[in-house]
Amino acid sequence: MTIEVVDPHDLPRLLEWNAVLRDGYASGRSHVWSRSDEATRSQFHHPHPTRVSVLLMAEVAGVAVGAAEAHMRPGEPADVEIAVREDCRRRGVGRALLEAVRSALRGAATVMRAETSTEAGVAFARSAGLDVGTREIRQIVELPVPENRLAGRAGAPAGVEVLSWSGRCPDDVLDDWARLRSQMSAEVPSGELTRTLETADVEAVRRNEQRMSAQGYTLVRSLAREHGDAVGYTEILVSRADPEIGYQDDTFVEERARGRGIGRAMKVANLRQLMTVPESTASRILQTYTEPGNAPMLALNRSLGFEEADVLTVLEGPLG
Repeated sequence: MTIEVVDPHDLPRLLEWNAVLRDGYASGRSHVWSRSDEATRSQFHHPHPTRVSVLLMAEVAGVAVGAAEAHMRPGEPADVEIAVREDCRRRGVGRALLEAVRSALRGAATVMRAETSTEAGVAFARSAGLDVGTREIRQIVELPVPENRLAGRAGAPAGVEVLSWSGRCPDDVLDDWARLRSQMSAEVPSGELTRTLETADVEAVRRNEQRMSAQGYTLVRSLAREHGDAVGYTEILVSRADPEIGYQDDTFVEERARGRGIGRAMKVANLRQLMTVPESTASRILQTYTEPGNAPMLALNRSLGFEEADVLTVLEGPLG
């Protein structure tokens, strides 16, 4: 077995590497959202200015059997993903890739974080010195969501308006969107994980929009205002190159405005907005992740037709 660094500018090699990761991530699971080839090319040809990435491929006799990626920003845990072809597991490939990642990151990071949706993955991460930090339930719903299901849950509380759009934030809500994104980063449950705060000022929001568009994603967004004050937002991502599975990203409502149906009104409005996006005509599944203790959001998602698919476990531990 050999382990080599993947040059992100070698496009055939990069896409082969991404296919190994994608197949490993989806193995044994149904309807799994993953990074498209277009997004992969754009992500690594136009890297985040503050992030260091490591891409590794394991081969036996010239055949790819496993892959790993790690991303790190100064002062934060390194995010690590390792995938091994299903017919090549339990042969030391994953362990070899892990040691290669550790070697590549040594001196640049002290903590690593990994995600897995299998008990075998949890056992492997634990054996590497990582501890469970948090878990999230993956829920999926078939698209399009029937209008009669949405109509029965539509309508915002008195004094609340919901604005919906696709793509860039309109200028008149940009400040509100940035503020709410920063609040979400500070308040989202992180369990036993190291909390990493994302400061989303207006410049950061615009940079992220540009990167996501370059990677082939359409952003479908809604924002709620109560008596003119922004109190919540929600966002869905659809890949223009691979739209079959959409991804419901953040849904956030300020604590002072919770429990009054604002989150429901935003999600219904955003699902309706999704149906107007041309790419969504090829979308068949929408998936989202919710923390098990967030009973109101789990119940809201179920009322919209989401069903539980599997559980994501996030683990963290020393790099060394």
